[in-house]
Amino acid sequence: MKAIKLNIKMLSYVAAFMMAFAFVACDDDEKIGTFETTSLEALITEAENLIATSEEGTAPGDFKPGSKAELQEVLTWVDWQIANASSQSEIADAAARLQKYIEEFKTKTVSLAIPIFDNSPGSWIQISENIKPILADNFTVEIESYFAGSGWIETMFSAGEGDNGSQFGFNLRIFGDRLDLVVGSGGWHESYVTGGAGVKLGEWVHYAITKSGTEWKVYMNGVEVISESDFPAETFFNSDVPVTLGEVPFWPGRAWNGMLRDFRVWSEVRTADQLVANKDEQLEGTEEGLEVYFPLDADLGTNFTDNTGNYTAKFVGKDVIWAPNGIAPVIELVYTGIDGAIADATALKDEVVEGTEDGDYPVGTKDYLQSLIDDAVALKADAEKQDALDNAAASIKSNLKLVKKYLVADAEGVYVDRENPDAIGLQITPNYTPQGDYTVEFDLKLKTLEMSGSGEIFGNGHFGLRLYGYEELTEESILNAGGLWNFTYSDPAVGYAGPTAPSLTMKSKVWQHVAIVHDETAKTTTIFVDGEEVGTDSEISYPVESGWGEIWLGNSWGGKMNGTIKDFRIWDVVRETADLNADIDGAESGLHMYFPLDKVAGVKFPAKTGDYSAKMRGIDWNKVD
Repeated sequence: MKAIKLNIKMLSYVAAFMMAFAFVACDDDEKIGTFETTSLEALITEAENLIATSEEGTAPGDFKPGSKAELQEVLTWVDWQIANASSQSEIADAAARLQKYIEEFKTKTVSLAIPIFDNSPGSWIQISENIKPILADNFTVEIESYFAGSGWIETMFSAGEGDNGSQFGFNLRIFGDRLDLVVGSGGWHESYVTGGAGVKLGEWVHYAITKSGTEWKVYMNGVEVISESDFPAETFFNSDVPVTLGEVPFWPGRAWNGMLRDFRVWSEVRTADQLVANKDEQLEGTEEGLEVYFPLDADLGTNFTDNTGNYTAKFVGKDVIWAPNGIAPVIELVYTGIDGAIADATALKDEVVEGTEDGDYPVGTKDYLQSLIDDAVALKADAEKQDALDNAAASIKSNLKLVKKYLVADAEGVYVDRENPDAIGLQITPNYTPQGDYTVEFDLKLKTLEMSGSGEIFGNGHFGLRLYGYEELTEESILNAGGLWNFTYSDPAVGYAGPTAPSLTMKSKVWQHVAIVHDETAKTTTIFVDGEEVGTDSEISYPVESGWGEIWLGNSWGGKMNGTIKDFRIWDVVRETADLNADIDGAESGLHMYFPLDKVAGVKFPAKTGDYSAKMRGIDWNKVD
């Protein structure tokens, strides 16, 4: 009996406990176990609604691709945490984490942005390797660019390689003031258009390249500006060099300066009408023939997929970034430098007194200074690039130093220092190409024959005189130096021809008189040194008109001589041997151009005979002490 009473008592305690538990559970059905989850459940509902109602995409305002999946992963973890929680603090941690990811999710919308490049080597946008097969056939590549200006080569698009003599692929670039299409198939082929016909500064421009077999074209805003019918048909490469926007990976240092957007590649040749009709349209990425489509108008991070879903791109280097809101860089020119140079030139002009006595400023100095001022004022009105203004200011300041240096004095010609990288030569304008009989003569004193390869004594592209030197100080090299070649481009079918003079003809440290005499009737050209015939060529005519704008003394194709030249004459007649190196006054019949170069005449000065002028380009007067 006693045991039964005990059991009944225990059962009453159990019943009371169960009733209390049931009461608590019914009173708060938003608790799991004994943990409070009200705030967590509200966050779960918010996250689920965001996933259900948000749309991912690449257009501004869309959620970035992958954002919903990231939030769903957090929700899955929260469910596990609820099921396995052992304390209220773990529930609180789950709520805090979910709250954080919800807030992050809301910020992962695609914002309007455009890639901007700051002309720094080694930064580009790299397209995935699977684009290469498309570019091996006929295609159309489109891109929009905003050019902020620079001083050398800026690459929009590159698909090729150029190391170790292996030049394959193609690229589109701006080189100075010209638009360049460069195509390689074992060697480079280049076609370009200059000035405003191919380059616009500070505005958005649409470019397109089309390839159909050997026919390549480039369009600017739908207008054909480059066309080549015989460029390589097989150009593409088998290498690891990537396809890029904004830089050439195999020749870093040709980086874009500005912005690029709307990159499209088609597996068909688009017409001008199609380009014009669609260049400003937002495409879907599903259009027939459209293979690659990167709008590049929204910040998708540094690794992203194109709108076709088949190609990827990534930012390489630290100097290509998304420009918020797609705001193009403002080109603000600073005129401080050029204004200072103009003021300095004006001040010097006001104090110059011209004369013909030693120590005077040469006659024509004031006109030269005024020309510097006028050119600078004109540049200020038209300049689009800061470096153009800065370079002009530096040039003016340099020339002012020369004006002060080149006072009237006796001289024995002008000296071209081959070892000075700033020395170019004496620039004579306008250009002149003899078109019949002619004689060119001058006096020359070489400082040395030691040089790598050759140097030009004078030339205008289609005719001139080349000197051969030696590079190594050996007996054989020295014995093979001192030869001459009068190169003449008289027959396009033949190329350059002309008489040569043997080694050891020219010497160093002594004055020698050199003459080139062409007889059009006899079709001969002869080289004379100190009145002696040293080389002749027959069946040769006068040179074809040169397209250069000048004649150079001491230079021609970039290979400078090292020495002094004076008494430069061009005659429109055949001079007899006995008449070479004669004393003249400049009024002789048949004398077309005459620069005595026997008196310091400043930086820029006129010819004594003929309507020509000469300008010192980094060279010096050889003053007589």
